[in-house]
Amino acid sequence: MPTITVDYTDLCRLAHLPTATPLAELDRNLSLVKGELSRRAADGRPLQDQTGAWLPAAPLLDGPLEVRIELKDTNRPDLWCVEGIARQLRDHRAGSPHAYAFTTVEEQPLTIEVDPRLQPIRPYIGGFLARGHTLSEVELLAFIEGQEALTRNFGRKRKTVSIGLYRGDEIAFPVRYQAVPREEVRFVPLAPALQTEPPWPAGHAMTPGEIMRLHPTGQEYAWILEGLALAPYLVDARGEVLSLPPIINSAGLGRVQPGAAALFVEATGEELDQLLLTLNILAANLADRGWQITPVTTHYPYPTPRGQAVTTPHPLSFTQRVAVADFARILGDEVDETDIIARLAAYGVLARADGDMITAAMPEYRQDYLHGVDVIEDYAISRGYERIAPLLPADFTVGALDPKTEFEDLVRDLMIGFGFEELFCNILTGAATIRTQMEVDEASPPATPSFHGGPAVRIANVMNRNYSHLRDWVLPSLLEVESHSTGALYPHRTFEVGEVARYDPAAELGATTESRLAALIADDAATFDSAQSVLYALLAHLGIAFRVQPWHHPSFIPGRVALVMATRDNDGAAASLPLGFLGELAPQVLTNWGARTPAAALELSVEALMAARGRLG
Repeated sequence: MPTITVDYTDLCRLAHLPTATPLAELDRNLSLVKGELSRRAADGRPLQDQTGAWLPAAPLLDGPLEVRIELKDTNRPDLWCVEGIARQLRDHRAGSPHAYAFTTVEEQPLTIEVDPRLQPIRPYIGGFLARGHTLSEVELLAFIEGQEALTRNFGRKRKTVSIGLYRGDEIAFPVRYQAVPREEVRFVPLAPALQTEPPWPAGHAMTPGEIMRLHPTGQEYAWILEGLALAPYLVDARGEVLSLPPIINSAGLGRVQPGAAALFVEATGEELDQLLLTLNILAANLADRGWQITPVTTHYPYPTPRGQAVTTPHPLSFTQRVAVADFARILGDEVDETDIIARLAAYGVLARADGDMITAAMPEYRQDYLHGVDVIEDYAISRGYERIAPLLPADFTVGALDPKTEFEDLVRDLMIGFGFEELFCNILTGAATIRTQMEVDEASPPATPSFHGGPAVRIANVMNRNYSHLRDWVLPSLLEVESHSTGALYPHRTFEVGEVARYDPAAELGATTESRLAALIADDAATFDSAQSVLYALLAHLGIAFRVQPWHHPSFIPGRVALVMATRDNDGAAASLPLGFLGELAPQVLTNWGARTPAAALELSVEALMAARGRLG
């Protein structure tokens, strides 16, 4: 969960709170952003006494006071900065959201021109100008703090989104986003942040390749451009260098100091809507501080999801419809549409009633609604959870583990006893992980049974392609861990008992959730028999009779993959219950994942194992 550092006085000013607002009051208000104050200031000073009571704020404000705020939600990147937190507190006090008028789809005179060679490298860029204010040191530090939080978490360490800040009054438009050979151009990069003297002469111009090999910042982010002959390069109309995205700014236009009266903010990345949301957040942050935002249009020589001329900040309108009755059903309190609309407005969400439905529209700096429950949650937070009357249980019950959980624990214990190490992986993943790198074609019909192939469950309103799908098998997760474990001693024996979601148009929500066991053996001596020996031992301990039969699966070597089937019922009749599959992974799959040794694997359905164990003699 994100933890950010903010200047206390700056936060109170932006939130329209008194400068010496008690820490206890601020901590209570932070429930609006699912956050809480850390018990110590950024410099280590305690903010609470020995009893846990918050200290008075006024004595602490004799000098600068930086406090840390721990956020409990990763769905709201607009809150990962002092401006976003202050905006939420300010809107709630005012009872209505602040309107921002700078988003547009109209083409603008100030432009960014894109080199067509960047499409396979880092295809998207956007930016805007901010004028009419003077940058203070506190504001610059706050921008850097928000920039780092966005690019570290939302932008995956600058991989999918990176941000640049420049001296806007010295830039000649159009800005050119180019692709250049790594060793053919030179510019002076910003000096290393943690060194007083860089290991080269002051003002030394370096090529992109030299920066990525020698500069500390370049070394930290060189992995993003690894293996590419061309590098992104940002220059203005005069040829003055702005930056080497997403690595480092230049020491010229890219060196911003307090006192600047104009700023150019840009972002580059791999996901267009994620980039647009980032720029909308930054534009709102600067507007809250008194800057006037001037949009900039990017011209692309190739198609994008939003056309070939995209202006930023960009409107990202998104609405969610919820039945009024659902608010009462989920919260357990009677509510009326007038209160719903008013409370959502105080939370920054414009809503209107349409018969028995509420239509809620997120502001341009938010894109986190996936379901009507998200709207109800915003209403509940704005109204205050303390308003919900507590009720004692009406019935006495005794809790117990679900039989499925007990069975999963049994399987875990057996696998650990067989010498495997347990993993806990994310059910959210990307199409490349569960399809491309496994050599599975999503367009092909699913196998029988549906252990691979066919459509995967996709996330609506996705902002990051690495988390755009729900996994429908566990083995790719194990291989992803294996790809990062090549330095560990072999053999590697890993497993996971975890959930998958299979596309099922007949199901209520279009998908069914299952529990799977997957195990991976990576070793020079790993073969089909390696996985089969584990299968025999596991099913023998579970008392399940089975057989293996030839099968085809594109992730495995032909002739070295099999389907696992239950063999007979109590009455002796032949059974047709599929349990899972096992095999020796194909060389191309291992190459895709960067594995260093052969690997064998198995994957079994936990529900099928329970069913087989319950009915087999």
